[in-house]
Amino acid sequence: MKKVSKDDNFYFLFFALLGLLFTSAMMQQLFEGGQKMILALIIVCLALSIVGVNHKQTFYRSWYGFLLTLAGISGAFSFFEGYDLSLVTLIALLFFLLSHTYAALKQVMLTDYVSRNQIVGSVCVYLLLGMSWAIIYLIQIELFPKSFNGIEDKAWIDNLFEVIYFSFITLTTVGYGDISPVLPIPKFFVFLESLTGSFYLAIMVASLVSSRLNQSDNHR
Repeated sequence: MKKVSKDDNFYFLFFALLGLLFTSAMMQQLFEGGQKMILALIIVCLALSIVGVNHKQTFYRSWYGFLLTLAGISGAFSFFEGYDLSLVTLIALLFFLLSHTYAALKQVMLTDYVSRNQIVGSVCVYLLLGMSWAIIYLIQIELFPKSFNGIEDKAWIDNLFEVIYFSFITLTTVGYGDISPVLPIPKFFVFLESLTGSFYLAIMVASLVSSRLNQSDNHR
C-alpha cells in the first residue's frame, strides 16, 4: 500500500471537505431532524482528513485527534436534556479547522516547486476558510440569536448547512441577500471574510497557477 507523502496529502483533505459539504447538504434536505447522524458525519469526514497528515507529525495528529474527540463528546452531551455544550463543540471544531488551515497554508506557501498537490492544497485552504467562517457565524448565533436575517434561532446543527452556504456566498463575494447580518459584530466578520476571499483568489491561487505554468514552459 502506498504511503501518504507530502506529494499527495492534500487529496485526502480535499475529498474529506467535499464529503462534509455534500453530506451536510444531503442531511439538511433529506433527513430533517437527524442531528446525531449529522454530527457523526462531521466527525468522520474531518477525521478522514487527518489521514493526509504525515505520520511523522505526531504532534499535529494528536492535536487534531484531541479536538475531534472533544467536539464529539461535547456534541453528544448536547443531545441530553440539561446539557448545552454547543459552544464547546463549535470552538473545538473551529480550532481544528484553523489548525488545518494554518498547516495547509504553510505547506502551500513554503515550496520551491509548485506541484499538482500544491494547487489542490490552495483549493483546500479556500474551503477551510469558508468552513472556519461558518463555525464563527454559528458561534455568534449561539451568543446572539438574532445575528442574521434569514437564519432561524434553533440548534446549531440544524443551521449548519445554511450557515455554510452563507459563508461561501460571502467568501466568493456573490451575496444573494437571502441571508444577511444584523448586528455590528457579525457585519464585521462578514466584510472581513469578503476581503479575505477576494485577496486570496487574486494573490495566492493566481500566483500558484502562474508559477505552475512557468515551470511547465521551462521544462519544455
